Amino acid sequence: MATIGAPVIGAPVWTPPAIACEYPGTVEPSRETRRYENTQLGLAFQIPANYRAMGRQGGQVSIMNPSDYLYIQCITQAGYGEGGWFSSLELSLDAVPAGSRGLEQAIRANSTWLDSQIRLVTEGGKEFAVYTYTDMHDEIEIANVAFFTADRRRLVTLSGPQNDPVFQQAIATLELR
Repeated sequence: MATIGAPVIGAPVWTPPAIACEYPGTVEPSRETRRYENTQLGLAFQIPANYRAMGRQGGQVSIMNPSDYLYIQCITQAGYGEGGWFSSLELSLDAVPAGSRGLEQAIRANSTWLDSQIRLVTEGGKEFAVYTYTDMHDEIEIANVAFFTADRRRLVTLSGPQNDPVFQQAIATLELR
């Protein structure tokens, strides 16, 4: 019978210390803004100067307040993964599925679970898809604005909590090249 703390044959004796991640509380967005620009996608928008952009898997980018950024760094380094909706804004990139003729088809092919109504709008000669869904885990309404890249090979989606002022500011200041 093995005793807790006693070495087991073939097992390492040393184990790393547990890391506790305490959420420091939300930091309010600063009044000052800065320009976030993604030259690969040809887009830019304004975010609070104190907010952070964090690259994620699959080309996704999260725009979040500094407390959330530090918290996610801690839980990721501790091996807990991520979980939960922390961002004010998510920028995601998906391939356009073969045979998709328009924005709505591409969105529904990439998000087969989506049962929301998609509204198509044209602004400055560019077509956008606008839709919302409820994030069941966090029980919040998520707004989405999607569009094709200039070569129509990728679908760019900006997502965020519907009433989040940082998300609304980014959409209001969105520039495409």
